[in-house]
Amino acid sequence: MKYKVLWKNLWKKLTKFMSLAISIPVAFIFVVRFFKNDMSVEKTFEHISLAQLPLFLLGIIAFSAFFAFLISFMIKFAAIEIKDGNLIGRNYWYFKKSIPINSISQFYPFSNNGIEAIVADAGNHGKVYISTHTDKLDELIEYLKKTSGVGDA
Repeated sequence: MKYKVLWKNLWKKLTKFMSLAISIPVAFIFVVRFFKNDMSVEKTFEHISLAQLPLFLLGIIAFSAFFAFLISFMIKFAAIEIKDGNLIGRNYWYFKKSIPINSISQFYPFSNNGIEAIVADAGNHGKVYISTHTDKLDELIEYLKKTSGVGDA
């Protein structure tokens, strides 16, 4: 059975995350420049006018949406498949990995720069990262726990 990644939901989430991750430091820099320049609006915004500021913000959002789309579309190919008693998915380096379900010893969460996953760790056989945006994720994890004999993680 194949479990697809709901990449459009991930795209929206990453766009928001990236927009905030870029906008907040930029806004902080403007505030620091404002106080450093004796609260002079002219000196603070000498390289960009106040009228251009909304366009600058829209540019940040467009940039974030574009790169979030690329990342999300790539993660679309991280679908999980269960076939012949094996869990087939992607490892940390995004290489395809197949691990025996009965060798899975633990499940644990993974989060890095807005990318969230559940790791199925099969010891010497390796790890498979299951995106939290996988369709029917609860059903998949429940099946894997029951089949592998792992208790609640």
